[in-house]
Amino acid sequence: MISVANPNIEDIPQISKEMKLIERELMRAIEESEEPVRGILKDFFAGGKRLRPKLVLLTGLCFSPVNMEMIYSAVAAELIHTASLIHDDVIDRSDYRRNRPTINYIYGNHTAVIAGDFVFAKAFELLCRYNLNRCMGHLIDAIQEMCHGEIMQAVENTNKKVDEDYYFKIIEKKTASLISACCKAGAECGKAKEEDIKKIGLYGLYLGYVFQIVDDLLDVIGDATEIGKPIGQDIEEGKITLPYIYFLQDSTFGAKYRKVLANKSLIAAVKSELLRDIKKSDAISKTYAKAEEFAKKAREILKEFPDSIYRNILVELSFKVLKRKR
Repeated sequence: MISVANPNIEDIPQISKEMKLIERELMRAIEESEEPVRGILKDFFAGGKRLRPKLVLLTGLCFSPVNMEMIYSAVAAELIHTASLIHDDVIDRSDYRRNRPTINYIYGNHTAVIAGDFVFAKAFELLCRYNLNRCMGHLIDAIQEMCHGEIMQAVENTNKKVDEDYYFKIIEKKTASLISACCKAGAECGKAKEEDIKKIGLYGLYLGYVFQIVDDLLDVIGDATEIGKPIGQDIEEGKITLPYIYFLQDSTFGAKYRKVLANKSLIAAVKSELLRDIKKSDAISKTYAKAEEFAKKAREILKEFPDSIYRNILVELSFKVLKRKR
């Protein structure tokens, strides 16, 4: 079996045993594939935060002891997430992810698209094999939302009509929907009540907002070595994320850069200056404050559930996601 060292699966000691099992089953799913698919996918699955499997597990454990439904739903969630990353790299023409060459960079777009499709298929094979139909329903809804969000962003890149409301619609679909679905799937496996499944899904939605807002912040102020991609990549690709939306509202810099950000061909020439000026503006503090706001909303949702070590870990996770550096 493929052996992949991933220290991130052990960063929550209370679930390290279960996460190791999830990791083994994830690698088993890849090992079941034939060459050359197995070789292509092996390195791509190395590392990663495994946030989505952790959320399936932690939300499930809020309602019942661990069971194999949680384990396999967590594996399927990570497969779906990884498949979406492979496709994202094709769409974004990314050469590196986590400081490693992307599949599309090494093998080309055609192979990358098919590899992503294969990983999606493995996820649904698992869900079907273990009759996880209700979990599959949540994850299918998320995939549809992710596709819708990707198309919305493509249209936004074309017409440049972007504002805060539109931005949140996009990140809800592209990022938060899957994180929310993972929380719902975990609660489903824990045999939670329908109203509790909805509530924990709302926690996931808010956490997903935080995750993406911080991700967009790191593209502006992060360390390229830590985040595994060049700084300012989003704006070079024409993505007007929340820091840039607030930047354009700045009385000092808004007028100066409005035309630049509306014309992708102009951005590369002034990228260094733009990144320097955005750090001088109030856009960074406003963006971080918005992320804090959603993290607080996520914690408020958790107050409605009984106290447990797993609920407390979910609370702590909202702080970790807010403060992450990669």
